[in-house]
Amino acid sequence: MNRRRTLAALAAGTAAALVAPIAAHASNPDAELIALCARFDANERRYLTLYTDDIPIEDEAARDALAEPIQAEQRDLAERITSYRITTLAGFAAVARSLGLWDSTIGEPSEHSGIDEQLVAMLVRDARAMS
Repeated sequence: MNRRRTLAALAAGTAAALVAPIAAHASNPDAELIALCARFDANERRYLTLYTDDIPIEDEAARDALAEPIQAEQRDLAERITSYRITTLAGFAAVARSLGLWDSTIGEPSEHSGIDEQLVAMLVRDARAMS
């Protein structure tokens, strides 16, 4: 096999390896919901960076000005996410991960007194572990 054929075969194999998971994800009935959750998570991570020591922002007004567009998009994304009916475990896991990222105070089930809070904490904890 010459060099050109080897490179072509390598490129084709790499492309197939990259396309297969994308195609499988696209065929998921919750693909749009999962994509919205991914956008929500990316925005939440951007928002959280505004409140770390890595980015010192002395002026609260400046921080608020940076945070407001992110929060506005988060509200829009949350409205869109909650308009869906989850139909797959992958969709459920995506929503649970988004919830856990957004509300870091959920913690462990044993930290809650209400059964509903314990069950939500369990779902979020396990979704975090699966990702």
